Parts: sequence; structure tokens; C-alpha cells
Amino acid sequence: MTTSEPLGQGDVLEAADDGVQMWQRHLFIITADCDFAHRKHQGRVTCLPLLSANEYHSEMQLPGIRERLAEKPITEVINIIQRSKGLQTSPMRIREWVSEADTVEIIEQLNLSGKDADDAKIAIDSIRLIYSDATDLNSAIGALIDAQTTGPNPPKREKAIQRVMSPIRSAYSNPPGDALFVSSFSRDHFEGYFAYLRHLEQVWQQDIATGPTRSPIKYRRISKLQDRFAHSLIQRFAQVFTAIGLPDEYEQVRDMHADMIGEEFQ
Repeated sequence: MTTSEPLGQGDVLEAADDGVQMWQRHLFIITADCDFAHRKHQGRVTCLPLLSANEYHSEMQLPGIRERLAEKPITEVINIIQRSKGLQTSPMRIREWVSEADTVEIIEQLNLSGKDADDAKIAIDSIRLIYSDATDLNSAIGALIDAQTTGPNPPKREKAIQRVMSPIRSAYSNPPGDALFVSSFSRDHFEGYFAYLRHLEQVWQQDIATGPTRSPIKYRRISKLQDRFAHSLIQRFAQVFTAIGLPDEYEQVRDMHADMIGEEFQ
């Protein structure tokens, strides 16, 4: 790619300002070449964000992992409250409670003692660790592993690691339909990235530099993805927004029919 080539689909942009949010730092242009040629885009360049692997996992993968791992200790706390106090509470209330008060305060407010207090402390501390703030992906992963190994009925460390790492690793070989792994997009950017297809950014074409310039700019073109990868990204983007979902009632009836097959053999 030379600086004389016009801006086009598949080009990768880098923000001139290092302080922009991750959604604006690196962008992949999806505006069609014919739109550029015939100025159909009215100067607006539509882009998808290219997130670093750490950013993608922290934003898209960890929240679901946290929810799954929190089910066990939250259920433990609910069972203790119901068994010792005869009170009903919800998982949402337990999560809120843990964020509002420290462990000792919660146990005192529930007036727990003995084994109930000990079990509640273990579960509450596990919940707190699962939802704790982390400065980076490795710190978050470490907290999720520790939350399991120090929580109620702890698994072996190998199992705890697998529960966290398996969904993260599978995002590379089997990414969800709204993302695609890109190993690199320039000589200086080779640490692994994910194109996220549900977030769009628009940049004015006049704010993009395709070569050296002294004019103030917001973005510079730094590379162009190979056609095969670019076309795959565009295809995936289209599929995300053209898929037609079916109503819940349909899925419920469908599952009922599936369950009915072979009932006489149960």
C-alpha cells in the first residue's frame, strides 16, 4: 500500500491522540470502495474497532465468566440465610449487599454465628473476589481462580484454571459471531486483536491522513488488511445484523417436541 492509494474498505486507521478510548484507538474501515468513488458516504467513513486481545477479553468475556462462577457462592449465601433465618432473598440482592458492606458487617446484620458464619464468610469473600476490580486481564484471571480455590467446596486449582481459561481460549478458534481474531494488522501491531462487530465508529474523511502531512489530523492510515480477511470481516458484520431471530414461544415448542421423542424409552 502506498500513500497515493485512495482511502478504501479494509484500511486500518490509528488515532493520533493516544488518550482516546479503546473503541476509537484502531479502526477498520467498512465503507465500500464504490461509496468512496461516488462520494455516497458524504464524507463519513464507517469503521469497526480493533480491540487488543486483553481489552476484548476484559470487556466481552470476563463478565459472563464472573456471572457463572458467582452462582455457586451466591447460592451458598442464599441457602444459609434461608436455613438459619427462614428468609428469602435474590441473587441480585446478594450481589448488591456484597458491594455495599464488608463481610463482617453482613454477617453481623444477619446475626450469624458458628458454622453458618464461617461458611457465609467464605462464600461472601469469594463473591467479593469474583467482582473485584482488576488493573489488567492477568490480575482479573488470577482473582477468578483464587475466588474458586478459596470459596465454598473449592475445586482443584487445575479445574479452577480451566473454568476461566477455557472460554477465553475458545474465543480465538471459535469466536462468537460478533467478533473475529486478527493476529496483526501492521509491523508494529502484532500482539493479537479482535474486531468487534457490534460497535460502529464514524470518522470524517477530512480528518484522516493517508500519508505524511503537516495538517492537524485525528487519524492516520497505517495499513490495509489482506482482501481475504477484510472480506471475511465484512461478511461477518453483515451476518450479525441480518440474522432473524425467532420468538421465545417457537423455541419453547421446538424444545418440547425434541423432548417428546423417545419418551417411551425413558
